Amino acid sequence: MFLASLYFVYFYGGVVPWALFYLVILLPIVSFTYLVITYFSFRYYEKSSNSTYIKGEKMIYRCSFSNNMALPAVYTRIFLQTPDSIVRGSHDILNESIVMGRKRNVEYEIECRYRGRYEIGIMKVEFTDFLNLFKLVLKKSAYLSILVFPRIKLSEELINDGMTLSDFRVAMFNKSKGEETMVNLREYAYGDSSRLIHWKLSARLNKLMVTDKESTFDSRIFIVIDLKRVKRDLSERIVYEDLMVEEIVSTANYFLGNGVPVDLVYYKNGINIVHGSSIQDFDDIYNLMAEIQFDTEEGIEEVMYPIFDEENTNNTFFIFSLELGNKLYEALTRIHLMEKRIYVRYCVMDIEDEDVYNYKRLLIKQGIEIEKLEEEKHREGEDGQDN
Repeated sequence: MFLASLYFVYFYGGVVPWALFYLVILLPIVSFTYLVITYFSFRYYEKSSNSTYIKGEKMIYRCSFSNNMALPAVYTRIFLQTPDSIVRGSHDILNESIVMGRKRNVEYEIECRYRGRYEIGIMKVEFTDFLNLFKLVLKKSAYLSILVFPRIKLSEELINDGMTLSDFRVAMFNKSKGEETMVNLREYAYGDSSRLIHWKLSARLNKLMVTDKESTFDSRIFIVIDLKRVKRDLSERIVYEDLMVEEIVSTANYFLGNGVPVDLVYYKNGINIVHGSSIQDFDDIYNLMAEIQFDTEEGIEEVMYPIFDEENTNNTFFIFSLELGNKLYEALTRIHLMEKRIYVRYCVMDIEDEDVYNYKRLLIKQGIEIEKLEEEKHREGEDGQDN
């Protein structure tokens, strides 16, 4: 248009050619000025229905854009960041052109599919002038922060082979080198081990009576978590991380709720231990696991020996790792020789990986009880009651 108006002026002259020439020159300037005014006049308001959620709940995100000018707003592209878009690695884009004196309301219903902390909301807004020659970008400095907590499975079969909690206590006491003292006599309740039945007293009273015994050693559950980073895309990795976190909090809730002390152990800038002696301490573990990141360079096998080097052998260890590797297998084998009771929970990142199968077979031969966490099994467990 500029070249055409210049040609028109040069060869013909006159009022109309010169008017077109100046119009072509001034129009981009006017358009850019209008773009700048719109940029500084743009207003928006956003909020979420809550700041904390439980996995599976739905979040309502609302955003309102307003045009307070007396003229129509220029064309805008609004980039939204939601938990789903973070996992996908892309952003939701809204194309808007708001007329004068109006506002535009947007409402999203987003399912909280995975636990974790998410920064959501408008990521940036791109303004383009009417001639599509210039672009200004408004970048947001702060986001809405929401925290999604993992669900807690109410399961009575966290121990392999259907072992009840009562059987589990007996197994721990039998591994102790200390003495046991009888601390209570009570009537038999469903789930009690037959090993705790006091047969002579039961025959005398004509009803089953059991004894609660306490070891002179401190019997605890150690939940050891491997936070080593796995080289996978977030959309693939987060599924397995979520499975593992849910299993960890369910295990901790189960034992703390039944009076068994639990220590949560992980390595991040040194060994970290969260102590839990009763169900009142569960919130500390629960809040930590809601936000914990699997992003360390070192595996837990690098620091396992100080954790397991206890004078007593009465403690039981649950090892949670995304992948089984050669170093972890060697560490577990050496620790198993210390007469520690070990359960391994892991996620198979690649089902066809032959190395994973070999590590699992070798661990079984060493007598270490292991379980693979699978998404299908996990979802079936969620169909029951959840907390």
